Amino acid sequence: MRSQLAVLFCLCMAASVQAEEVYKWVDAEGVVHFSATPPPGQTVQQEDLRYHRGDPAAAAAARKRWDDEDKQQREKAEAAAKAGAEHGAQQGERQRACADAREIIQRLQTAPAARYRREDGSFMNYSPEEVASRMAEAKAREQEYCD
Repeated sequence: MRSQLAVLFCLCMAASVQAEEVYKWVDAEGVVHFSATPPPGQTVQQEDLRYHRGDPAAAAAARKRWDDEDKQQREKAEAAAKAGAEHGAQQGERQRACADAREIIQRLQTAPAARYRREDGSFMNYSPEEVASRMAEAKAREQEYCD
């Protein structure tokens, strides 16, 4: 009886040591997947799982390296997103400046007597030289900010 239990125990241990088949594939979005069953219609690569009981210091160093690489990738992604947001804000500012310049040009071209409000609240007409100067400034801004 004892020998039968020993044989049964050895068979159970041998079955648990047996390696599993693991399949590796990359989906359409570039994500790597591992599974015990291959997906239908996918090109798969069979992988061997290896367990290593090595130096804890080496494992800690590898973990730190992986964490650092992950952190760098996240920082790069955040910087790219921030740069994209800043670019969008700059584009919005350029569009507002362009619209302002075009509005000034249209007002100066269509108003019979261009005028401005003084500090005391009264209005004063621009001289022809001031109109020409304002028009040149607005056209320069239009050229700078409008595509």
